[in-house]
Amino acid sequence: MDSKAYLGDIIGGSIMLRESRIIAQLLLASPDASRWEEAIVSDNCLQKNSQHSAKRMASTVRKRLLPMGAKFWEYLLECSDEAAKQLLLLAVIHQSPVLGDFMTTVVSDARRMYRDALSASDWSDFMLSRQRVVADLDSYSASSIQKIGSNIIKILADTGYLESGRNKKLKNVYLLPEAKAWAIQLSCMKAYEAMESAL
Repeated sequence: MDSKAYLGDIIGGSIMLRESRIIAQLLLASPDASRWEEAIVSDNCLQKNSQHSAKRMASTVRKRLLPMGAKFWEYLLECSDEAAKQLLLLAVIHQSPVLGDFMTTVVSDARRMYRDALSASDWSDFMLSRQRVVADLDSYSASSIQKIGSNIIKILADTGYLESGRNKKLKNVYLLPEAKAWAIQLSCMKAYEAMESAL
């Protein structure tokens, strides 16, 4: 796997629950390019301060949601926030395998070693080890790697694996049956197993 496939669009942001539901509703209307631009830019449906931010966020969310399909989008609109966060985590891991890799190694190891929290060096150590095996990963700037790491920590905090992005304290998570059901339906069991391994 090359670096582009490994990272996906993880640099684009965290779980973005509210925005993901807005984009899911928009995707269900099967918008053409003109209608998409109108919704994101003219209507500012994501309520962002700049067109650039709106376009960037919409692009990231669309990349994550498109592979999951229309039934997933529909369910995202009607399920609880807790379920939605877990389904979006599944989607992010599917689109950005680096997140699942971090969970199955670093987070899982921290739990096995009965650590209370992730350390400040966990991300940099992880990326250093992956640069040896993932093609072109060492071509990314230090600031990009840091941003990706920040997003991953925020995702883990937003989905309940960490108490907060600041203290990085590990929390217990209960995976809802819906997460596994959708993983099976969408052939995303590897992503689900990463979620499960970090419990």
